[in-house]
Amino acid sequence: MRQFMTALALVAACSMVAVTTTGAQAKPTKTAAKTAAKTPMATHSTTGTVKSIDSNTLVISKPGKKGGDMTFTVNGSTQKDGTVGVGSNVTVRYQSEGKTMVATAISERAAKQMASSKSTSKPASTSKAPAKK
Repeated sequence: MRQFMTALALVAACSMVAVTTTGAQAKPTKTAAKTAAKTPMATHSTTGTVKSIDSNTLVISKPGKKGGDMTFTVNGSTQKDGTVGVGSNVTVRYQSEGKTMVATAISERAAKQMASSKSTSKPASTSKAPAKK
């Protein structure tokens, strides 16, 4: 019985050393940690009117005070929904890769949807003033 307990204690001690050594080796390097942090890229979305488009780039013009032009990189994996051309109202989903915005999906929007998203005024009243006689 005494030999059994000694053997069990020895196995337990060896297991603890193996776990401690393995844990110390599992620390990632700085570059691996940076790569892991960049892996889950956030997807952003914006809307605007297509100013120009070709096989590699898309430029849209955003309306409003905070508007302006946004340029996106387009690649073979960019999904296109609808007929996207100059003057089209679009929604662009994209991911930022450094200072580059890479379009993941471009969807054409109906002009009616764009107009309603721009409008901030109240709708006109449908009742008419009574005519004077």
